[in-house]
Amino acid sequence: MPSSSVRSLPVVPAESASAEASDRTKGLLRLTMACNERCPFCNVPFEDYEVVTPPASEIAAQLEAFVASGERTLTISGGEPTLYRKRLVALVADARARGVPFVELQTNAVLLDVGYAEELAAAGLTSAFVSLLSDVPALHDELAGLPDAFEACLRGIDALLEAGVRVVLNPVTARHTQARVADYVRFVAKRLPRVESISLSAVQPHGRAKTNLELLPDYAVLGASVREARVVAAEAGIRLLNPYCGLPLCIGWSDDEGRARSVEAIEATQERGATFDALPGIENQGDKEHGVPCHGCALRTRCGGAWRAYWTHRGGSGLSAPLARTEPWEPGDPRAQHVVRDWSGAAIEASAPTVWLVIAGLGAGDAARVRASGATDLALDLRASDVRAPLVRELAALRERDRARPPQGRIRVVARLVADLPPSEVHRAVHALAEVGVESVRLTTSASASRWGRLRDVLAIDLPHVSVRIEENA
Repeated sequence: MPSSSVRSLPVVPAESASAEASDRTKGLLRLTMACNERCPFCNVPFEDYEVVTPPASEIAAQLEAFVASGERTLTISGGEPTLYRKRLVALVADARARGVPFVELQTNAVLLDVGYAEELAAAGLTSAFVSLLSDVPALHDELAGLPDAFEACLRGIDALLEAGVRVVLNPVTARHTQARVADYVRFVAKRLPRVESISLSAVQPHGRAKTNLELLPDYAVLGASVREARVVAAEAGIRLLNPYCGLPLCIGWSDDEGRARSVEAIEATQERGATFDALPGIENQGDKEHGVPCHGCALRTRCGGAWRAYWTHRGGSGLSAPLARTEPWEPGDPRAQHVVRDWSGAAIEASAPTVWLVIAGLGAGDAARVRASGATDLALDLRASDVRAPLVRELAALRERDRARPPQGRIRVVARLVADLPPSEVHRAVHALAEVGVESVRLTTSASASRWGRLRDVLAIDLPHVSVRIEENA
């Protein structure tokens, strides 16, 4: 980039040099929803938008809001923003002139040549997120919905790199490319050795893919493919990332390094005990859920699970718990969970993915205090006679606070009850707990557990979604 082109650009502070390369979700501005490709999996297709290209005044207002937010990386996306060359270059320059240190372009790169890339770099573009969809030309063009897009994309990537723009690649893995992830990494290492990062997203069941769910990869195949790709990438010095629209942790990302490169895990760690604010630029939040395999997983606090349509269309294929979550009444793996029994009310400092808070009851206002504690799971150690209105109200308040939160941010609640009441009253107590979200109840009794068998059978019919166990005190 000529020196004269950068004199007016704001200086990037040395301490913020890692902001653009971080894996946190960044602010996003869509310049247009128009696109020159017709990807069959596109989750934001132009046909879903009444206004395909916002007026300049709206773009200016969005930039104003972004600058006011104080965020460091602005991602300019679409559709395909390179369709509007003058507007794109002007937007990049405006953002940099207003103090935004990092400006990223999301693009398919097929329209970029040397001149266009140099113009963007001169305006202050710092990185590009490029959808090179496959290492096989025919598969890339099929997924892009555009003939000869593969070679054009490579030319665009070359032009960006020559202009000094950092490039991150985004292969959107589909069913017919799910076994080729490692081959893709090998191709990048050989053909594009200056590319240091690949974001391994996968087809999600939104937009056009919602009507063609066969595009969804099978995680049972993709998990092994990702694990192999990570080995290849490490040998080649390429950094693989697992974005929000990527994969559940058990599909190749459950180890410590994998979690450190997974957006959901990073943001869940940073948001523990906080508000889980909406991720910028993500239209499909709330479309993931935990299924049966997730319920016994200690990593569910770092992972949103799978897309709802994946559970129904693929039956949860490939999903399993890589690290067991154990209720605090039983011995647990310290790598998986940390148990706090003598809580002072202060914030809990623990690095384990599951943090159990074991308490003997809840009083007025305790729901908020538990939420702020940093605990991920709550265990109530009670007598059946303790299940009264104040406790139930606080549990209801805790559940209400969780309604708007993603699955990984919700506090799961279990209880252990001493059966100090007649069976009919214990029955009412368990029902009361179940109605406010308690998912597991362990009843302990000094009498023979067999005497409570009828209650257990009734509860199994009444509350099939709640685990109820009856055992004798030691």
